[in-house]
Amino acid sequence: MNDMSKKSQGLYRPEFEHDSCGIGFVANLKGKKSHDIIENALTMLSCMEHRGGTGFDVKSGDGAGILIQIPHDFLSQEMATLGLTLPDAGNYGVGMIFFPKDLELSKTCKETLNQNISELGLSLLGYRSVPGDNSMLGAASLETEPNIEQVFIAKPAELTAQEFERKLFVLRKYTSHQINNSQITERDEFYVTSMSSLKLFIKDNLLLSKFANII
Repeated sequence: MNDMSKKSQGLYRPEFEHDSCGIGFVANLKGKKSHDIIENALTMLSCMEHRGGTGFDVKSGDGAGILIQIPHDFLSQEMATLGLTLPDAGNYGVGMIFFPKDLELSKTCKETLNQNISELGLSLLGYRSVPGDNSMLGAASLETEPNIEQVFIAKPAELTAQEFERKLFVLRKYTSHQINNSQITERDEFYVTSMSSLKLFIKDNLLLSKFANII
């Protein structure tokens, strides 16, 4: 980096410079929501040689993902097909969860999560299994492919948006620690990628499986 590039220019500030495997940002400057933003983010991610593009298995990524706003309209339509009416945007949280493939272990993890939702004074709205196509996955991804579900949690009326976000964060961490410290076999297959009323984090396991119906 030459001396000129180290100086503040336009939106660039050298004090905010950090090393990383790669990061990008895609947005509409007028705040208009569009699926094109997601498509562009996926294109950008696939161009990252290391974290997004390839791992030791050339068909598998290496831990990348995208962070998006919760697609309220889409999720409302999807949950309606399951007989569930979601509250207005911001009045519920969504957890993106990897469950073990083993159905009994998955059931045990889900029971733990449900119990913690209740203990924290929150209300479970329901679950949604995320559909997908794993036909293009490499051997490494197929071997560790989890069952992926979304959990929907109602915001108590007495909580502010910020308080609700904190509750969801505590729920995520508390449940993860509880299961990871348990004697459940394959407990490391339980993972919460995000739990929020504002955003979803979609890891490469979903992206490489082309979970087009998630957003």
